[in-house]
Amino acid sequence: MSIGNLSLSGFLNEMRNASTGPHSRKFCFVIGAGASVSSGIKTGKELVDEWDRELCNRNSVEYEKWKMNNRITDKNKYSFYSKYYEYLYERNPENGYNYLEKLMDKAKPSAGYVTLAGILAEKQHNVVVTTNFDHLTEDAINYYAQEMPLVIGHESLTHYITKRIQRPTIVKIHRDLFFKPANTTRAVEKLHKNWETALNKIFSEYSPIFIGYAGNDKSLMNYLVRNAEKFAKGEFCCPYWMLYKDDVLEGRVKRFLNKSNGYCIKHEGFDYVLFCIGEALGYNRPSEEIFVGDAKKRFIALSEETNKLTEKFIEDRASGVISSLDSPSIERAVQKAIEGNEQEKMYWNILVLCQSEKYEEALIEIQRLMDLAPDNARYHSLHSSILSKLGNSAEAQVSAKKAVELEPDNAAYQVKFAGALNKLERYEEALVAAQIAVELEPDDAFCQANLGAALYMLKRYEEALVAMQIAVALEPNNASYQNSFGITFNKLERYEEALVAAQIAVALEPDSAAYQLRLAGTLDKLERNEGALTAVQRAVELEPNNASYQNSLGITLNKLERYEEALTAVQKAVELKPDNAVYQVRLAGTLNKLGRNEEALVAAQIAVELEPDDAFCQANLGATLYMLKRYEEALVAMQIAVELEPDDALYQANLGIMLNELKRYEEALAAMQIAVALKPEYASYQFDLRSKLHELERNEEAKE
Repeated sequence: MSIGNLSLSGFLNEMRNASTGPHSRKFCFVIGAGASVSSGIKTGKELVDEWDRELCNRNSVEYEKWKMNNRITDKNKYSFYSKYYEYLYERNPENGYNYLEKLMDKAKPSAGYVTLAGILAEKQHNVVVTTNFDHLTEDAINYYAQEMPLVIGHESLTHYITKRIQRPTIVKIHRDLFFKPANTTRAVEKLHKNWETALNKIFSEYSPIFIGYAGNDKSLMNYLVRNAEKFAKGEFCCPYWMLYKDDVLEGRVKRFLNKSNGYCIKHEGFDYVLFCIGEALGYNRPSEEIFVGDAKKRFIALSEETNKLTEKFIEDRASGVISSLDSPSIERAVQKAIEGNEQEKMYWNILVLCQSEKYEEALIEIQRLMDLAPDNARYHSLHSSILSKLGNSAEAQVSAKKAVELEPDNAAYQVKFAGALNKLERYEEALVAAQIAVELEPDDAFCQANLGAALYMLKRYEEALVAMQIAVALEPNNASYQNSFGITFNKLERYEEALVAAQIAVALEPDSAAYQLRLAGTLDKLERNEGALTAVQRAVELEPNNASYQNSLGITLNKLERYEEALTAVQKAVELKPDNAVYQVRLAGTLNKLGRNEEALVAAQIAVELEPDDAFCQANLGATLYMLKRYEEALVAMQIAVELEPDDALYQANLGIMLNELKRYEEALAAMQIAVALKPEYASYQFDLRSKLHELERNEEAKE
């Protein structure tokens, strides 16, 4: 057996050809201290020279005795690196670690390391074995190849090395800088058995390329010499030893290459060699545009996460999730984090303005922010929310759509887009966005609830119920989802199930007036009027100045025939919103119940003035006039109601009654027949019709 000598170009051709094809080979890199020189780390020789001077300066007499005892001369001193380190730092080992950390802290990956990182990231030649404890290789992979390497920096981690290595892997046989690196004579005398097992696996799969490694430590070199025949017999893959310029093979390195049948290649330096290998393997260094673009993307991603956290803090503080004691500290920390980024500060200020309901000011600021970063989806999303708060639904939809276009895979933006479309009554489009959100995040309760809402708006209640069931299953303690669940059950007339959901919503948030009112509505459907009254009274207690709740209280009290109390409630509703025609109608109805028909007429007339084209208002006016026996006027109002809503059976029945009162019997009969046709199940309509037929002596028809 003998050493094979290859030119650099010959080696590169062999590596290029061997790396492709059906029987391609894998190469790994065995790196020593010489590889790190161009990155700013001193060589072992330089360190020995430095320590030589320092020891001599400390105590030259003792130092000379130590050298003599260890047979160290100026010629052979570089092979005693470990002894020098050990002698200098034997009293204070921590000083040694401190020195090494400072030495390597300033080092930056050279161009050769950048190329090496690119090669490792390509997955085929993806292993580095090194006696160095610096972080140059992993830094280069992180910075320039955008990969996460597996770093085996201690012998206890070697079980993570397998024959099928899938990611860039760095094996530090003298340990990592932070894991008490092997620097003493004893530590580098023999390779730990765990490292030997790991190297056996690696060298059985990868041809090692030794570069920047002089072979001065006994641990790795003794292992290589001992296993040289395995390389020669093909149990391990063929080794390639890079020899720097005029250096000569000697000692254990020469013995290893002779016995292993390995190759020796002269080279001009680590960086040059790696550039050549990179070119041979087709590696293309990222352009400035790509590299800077990637860095910018990372910074934008960081800013996005910061904005997300800022948004969450504002929401959590408003909802009381964060305690009042912790809030100031967190706020200071957030503001400190964003103080160096103008856009993040602007975003914070906008959120604060929104929390204070200063939406006009917030709109101006978010527009400025969007001018600075027109492709930021989060800014467009917030813009949409602000516009929605200001009642500009059309423009809100435009911004929500832009956010979705910029980040189509963001489920939250799809949900907001669906909401904006719903406000414009573009329900089919809203459903598409809601479905996309669920496809993106099927296990997100908010997305499922939004889908349920979109289906509900389309009156697809069974499907809406399925989506709401999933939302409730995912987040059973979310009162909003339980409330919506109950609303959907109500639409399907499944009132008992609706009641359960409404009760859970109230139990979860007992101080929500809206949930109390929804519970009251469900109890009303079940004709549990006392229970409904309790719930609606609680809603009014929580929000006494809510006209809708006062009106609902009046309706419930009316059903219980507690008319005086009902009057108080509906009067309060009218006082709060005098321009609401429905509340005026309720007031008229309650006054009629109390026999105060003249006062009722005033309220009924106001309702019609407010909503002249509303059939309910016209019918209420007609009923009030009828009670006052002003039948001709009553008939006019009821005729308008019927014209507006000809398919309302009640209006047709009341029209018949009024026509009958005016002795216009044939017309009355026609109206009664229409009422029965519209609601044949209503016994009162059937009775009135038969009675009228008998009065008209049309007895045979009455029997039908």
